[in-house]
Amino acid sequence: MPHTAPRPPRAEHPAVLPHLFAHTVDAVPVVCVRPCDTPGPTWVIYQQRNYLGTLHHHPDSGWYLQHAREHHHSLDNAIRALRRPTTWPAARARAAQWAHDALSTPGMCVINIQTTGLHHPQAVHIAICTPDSVLLDTLINPRQRIEPAATRLHHHTHRSLSDAPVFGDVLPHLAETLHGRRCVTYNLPFTQQVLHNELARITGRLRHFSTQWADAMRPVAHWTGLWSAHHRTYRNQRLHGPHEARSKCEKLIDHLSQLRAE
Repeated sequence: MPHTAPRPPRAEHPAVLPHLFAHTVDAVPVVCVRPCDTPGPTWVIYQQRNYLGTLHHHPDSGWYLQHAREHHHSLDNAIRALRRPTTWPAARARAAQWAHDALSTPGMCVINIQTTGLHHPQAVHIAICTPDSVLLDTLINPRQRIEPAATRLHHHTHRSLSDAPVFGDVLPHLAETLHGRRCVTYNLPFTQQVLHNELARITGRLRHFSTQWADAMRPVAHWTGLWSAHHRTYRNQRLHGPHEARSKCEKLIDHLSQLRAE
């Protein structure tokens, strides 16, 4: 196998991919070789001359991992899946058990907070849901500028939130709803940062809710199993769907249910 190979075209469609090309994913290169005896769009993937696996492209379902019998929409994610360490089945099983335990906890809930942005974020929309009900779903007037990038995601503006309650008006209901519950969120440090910002603005000091917090981001990453060779860990996954707090809560509950079903 050659030491170097041409770079592929920017598009990943197999019709424009050469029979031999180099491709870099997470700062680590691989070489993709199309076997001459394979009529379909198939490439064998090598990393530092080590065989990672074989990928087939299906027009409707994307890149298919032959050994794992799974599909990925992008070539990058398919290669990340090929790079999984041998411990991944055990990590996936632990993530499934974590989701089972989380959903089985009496009184568990999930929370999502849409914010003014990433710089000193304040809440603009908060939702708290259980698998069976919506406990809280309210817009918040942040009384501060909303970053344009945040508005492009959730569509909230200063004008659209002008009649919404401020955080202090919602706080009693929020504290009562969270009290004594196990609350699962996605990216816990950010959720707690937003709550701390709001509480510090109201009271002048930090205050902690009587809540058992849990972060689903790492279990979801371990369950999905897309390995970053550069960082040597599983890549965090986006929680897809509309940037709307209640929808995000429902999406997270659905995702945990999917994990538990494995």
